[in-house]
Amino acid sequence: MDATEQDPMSCGLSSAAASALQQQYGLNRLPTAHAPRWWQQLLAQFYNTLIAILLAAALLSLILGHLVDATVIGVVILINTMLGFVQENRAEKAMQALQSFLAPQALACRDGAWQHLPAEALVPGDWVRVENGARISADMRLLEAHALRVDESLLTGESVPVDKTTSGDTGERLLRAGTLVTGGNGVGQVTATGSATEIGRIHQLMGNTPTMRSPLLERISRLSRTLAFIVILLAAIAAGIAWWRGETLEFALLAAISLAVAIIPEGLPAVISVTLALGVQRMAQRGTIVRQLPAVETLGTVTVICTDKTGTLTENRMTVQDLTLADDSPDLLQRALQVMILCNDAQLHNDKGGIGDPLEQALLRYAGTHDADVDTLRMGSPRVDTRPFSHEQPFMATRHADGIAIKGAPEWVLQRCQRMATGSGVAEVDPAYWHKVIADMATAGMRTIALASAVDGQWEALDDGGWTWLGVVALLDPPRAAAPAAIAACRNAGIRVIMVTGDHPQTAATVARQVGILEDGPAVVVDHAQWASADAQERQALARDAVVFARVQPADKLELVQTLQASGEVVAMTGDGVNDAPALRRAQIGVAMGQSGSDVAREAAAMVLSDDDFAHIATAVAEGRHIYDNIRRTALYMLPTNFAQGLVIFFAVLSGMVLPITPLQILWVNTITASTLALVFAFMGADKDVMRRTPRPTREALIPGPLWWRIAGLSTFLVVTVFVVFFGDATLHGDAHAHTLAVNTLMAMEAGILLAMYGRWRGDRGDIALTVAILAALIAQGLFAWLPFFQQVFATAAMSGADLGIVAFCAVLAWLIGGLLGLRR
Repeated sequence: MDATEQDPMSCGLSSAAASALQQQYGLNRLPTAHAPRWWQQLLAQFYNTLIAILLAAALLSLILGHLVDATVIGVVILINTMLGFVQENRAEKAMQALQSFLAPQALACRDGAWQHLPAEALVPGDWVRVENGARISADMRLLEAHALRVDESLLTGESVPVDKTTSGDTGERLLRAGTLVTGGNGVGQVTATGSATEIGRIHQLMGNTPTMRSPLLERISRLSRTLAFIVILLAAIAAGIAWWRGETLEFALLAAISLAVAIIPEGLPAVISVTLALGVQRMAQRGTIVRQLPAVETLGTVTVICTDKTGTLTENRMTVQDLTLADDSPDLLQRALQVMILCNDAQLHNDKGGIGDPLEQALLRYAGTHDADVDTLRMGSPRVDTRPFSHEQPFMATRHADGIAIKGAPEWVLQRCQRMATGSGVAEVDPAYWHKVIADMATAGMRTIALASAVDGQWEALDDGGWTWLGVVALLDPPRAAAPAAIAACRNAGIRVIMVTGDHPQTAATVARQVGILEDGPAVVVDHAQWASADAQERQALARDAVVFARVQPADKLELVQTLQASGEVVAMTGDGVNDAPALRRAQIGVAMGQSGSDVAREAAAMVLSDDDFAHIATAVAEGRHIYDNIRRTALYMLPTNFAQGLVIFFAVLSGMVLPITPLQILWVNTITASTLALVFAFMGADKDVMRRTPRPTREALIPGPLWWRIAGLSTFLVVTVFVVFFGDATLHGDAHAHTLAVNTLMAMEAGILLAMYGRWRGDRGDIALTVAILAALIAQGLFAWLPFFQQVFATAAMSGADLGIVAFCAVLAWLIGGLLGLRR
């Protein structure tokens, strides 16, 4: 017998049948991606072109017997890669607490008796009882339904719960895994579990969607390839010329190694990691968890943000917006509040949370704002009987000793009301007036519900009407208070915000206007039917012109992101539902909601907003641009020094002269530069105009063409100065002293360039970092020149007051040259 065809006289499955079906279908859970092991994360840090060249240099030094050089290179590589490993490992652990989605327990019928089972033990054919507040554990077909209402926003984006019946259309008869029961109860028969559920299919779609590489990684990769080409070319030329000039093979190889070590900014990956990590910490303080370090910078490059409505732009909490009665009588208001409280199955908690239908919770909260005591009123007028809401008769009625309270669909209730309550008694109902009130509320995107009353004697013939009309309530899922300002900030930054929701077009347009996505005038809203029927060219136009997409399905969101990317846009996708997950994964940056969001969405995203506040998106964009500025400054600062060191070796080999700076001393300079001076930019504050710029061009290099000319000019200045200082001093004091003076002069010029690039004091911790870095470099260079241990290891010598004067003069000169080249901009 098929698993879904059970004897209606029996209750569910036997244990033996369930066991056999579990062997066939497996456990009722979604497959989870296995996190990489720690050693895999560590090895991944070495998948870098420049690091590979340095590893080759260390290995070659070891083969040639230069143990000290090989050790120092290896230590530098290890330090630079460990930081990235630690940060990624921390980010992955931060997400381990977000890994449960399906309900942990289910009430199922096995062997003719109802029993609590782990949700993962459910199989097709099981009978499962669902009740108010329960999470649906599997896809089911309804067998029984009693005023059953389900919140399906995680799958559909609809903020309003939907009614479920056994006699409605297909959608009304089905329950989907992961959705939440907000009212009533029922019994369903499991039709699909695990990956075969609707959530499972979306999960598979997400798994088949490739992750887009971040723009930062693309830019760093291009820069690495450029540097690798330059390094290999110059190293080969240097080694070839040395060999051609009659030098030994060992000397030629050492020259190539020294040049490679000199040019490669091995500290750059570490400084970039620190810069990103500091940005991640700043975001964490604002309630944002970053799963992947480059994600926070990527937000600074986006040109389009596709945002979900429910729970992202709105609070995902129904709120009473208006209560329209016949007049403003306090007595009439109290009667309406009494119906809201008595004809209501919800309960509120002290923490503003609650149990039950969100609409009914909203009615109780509204009554509370008018000082109504819910518990006292319910105890003073206990419920005698109930007529639950149904699809066929869309109203709910509760019977009490002093009368009947009714709420329901306005048109249905209005037809059954013969009179209208007023402050002075009753009056004749004006249907035309009330139809207009209801229509105006609906046009504004609000959900409406009517309030009425009846006398106790009408209970048995309630369907016949004769009720008393009280008024109509308008409800809306309100926008987040900070959303309009955040959207305005994104617009000022040149970023287009698009709402993508499964909600009704009118509701979507209303919220879009409230938060500033839609301007005044006719609303242009694209729905699923229009999008699905459009060809590729038409979709390009829709994606370019429209800013509100309603009634969308999961595949629509993914296709919209792909269409925008095909037009050259850098897309950020925010969302909280399972239906958002594939698009979150496909977008260059996916941002999931941490509180209301599903685990599948969080797993797909690179960033999670722990408090679900869209306003943090604008903050993150500013942070991303700030981080990118600091990364560019870091590269622009480190490259001239590294090129200067490499060119010093290159020209020395070409001319057959003594190296002004030895390979070991070059490693010292690189280490001090990366660990002290260059780190200043990681702490440097943001520019004031960071959110008034347009997004950077998608293909813009980390170092654009004009900046390479500045690097070349600065490198030339450094090379010439080092040669002049070294050879000028070598004729007077010998090579050891000249080497020491050359190294200290180079470090002093780096400090001068740092001051030129930093510019004005900013009044933040960047100023402190700059001061500490300069002092640390001074102390390090003092030890380098005067401490006997360092003199022995690096072949240095003590310097005189005149030497310090030369060093200081070169530092000031470098500061002036840096200012003339406009490095601070």
